[in-house]
Amino acid sequence: MRYYQIFIAITIGFIFGIVLTFNNYQTFSYSRIMLAYTRNSIEKVLVQIPTCTPDDGARQSALLHTLLQWSQFAQEHNIRYWIAYKTLLGYVQRDGLLPNALDFDILAMAQDTSRLAELRTLNFSSDYELKVHPQWFIVEKTRRSYFDEEGIDFVGPNARFVNRKDHVHINIWPMYDYHPNQTRIEKNSKPMLTECDRNYKWKSSPKEWTFPLQKCLLSRINVWCPAEPEKIGVHLYGQSFLIKSPIECINGTWKQSHEDISTIEMTTMTHT
Repeated sequence: MRYYQIFIAITIGFIFGIVLTFNNYQTFSYSRIMLAYTRNSIEKVLVQIPTCTPDDGARQSALLHTLLQWSQFAQEHNIRYWIAYKTLLGYVQRDGLLPNALDFDILAMAQDTSRLAELRTLNFSSDYELKVHPQWFIVEKTRRSYFDEEGIDFVGPNARFVNRKDHVHINIWPMYDYHPNQTRIEKNSKPMLTECDRNYKWKSSPKEWTFPLQKCLLSRINVWCPAEPEKIGVHLYGQSFLIKSPIECINGTWKQSHEDISTIEMTTMTHT
């Protein structure tokens, strides 16, 4: 009887191992297939994005492939984020990348930066790197320092996802579940979230404008968006957020016929 029980246990374990291996293989194969499909979709998207300078096509391609790589990385490690600022502008106005964009912007809860700090040591491919500011826990950006020896040439974002090969990146900005300038929260107050606006001033919005996050497509890449992207955009930039920015190519340079929010981009306080 004892040997029979052992035989049954071994058999069940063997079958379970086969099923688990098959499921993992299916998941891995599906992930690879979807990655290849999305890369093919990016090439189709790039044909539709206008260019102005000889370098635009390569830059636009690098940005979208970097966003795709980030999207895959975030999914694998359950990183909570959502697109923001001029990246959100591109989604609302054009469903994709702004033709003159130099980088992407995303938001993450400030306390989640510790998770990014753990992941930055992972063995990325030689093309990509996750950089986390050593002083990310300091709320005021003006109190942060540059760390040139570590390649930290920014103090605004909490972190960056960097494409080292093509020299483009994704800025990861902090969102706070409190107002940094307020010493106390009033009782029965509505849950709010606070972020920097384009002038580095704290600006709060109702939590339900951000959560629950929703899946969305940016240039056919799966990313996360806030629950109310239009409300957040208008709150930060005004009604012009909803009007398609007239970005034009004039004499080999990107120009805009009137000043709007895409001309006043969030800077990253980059150290030079």
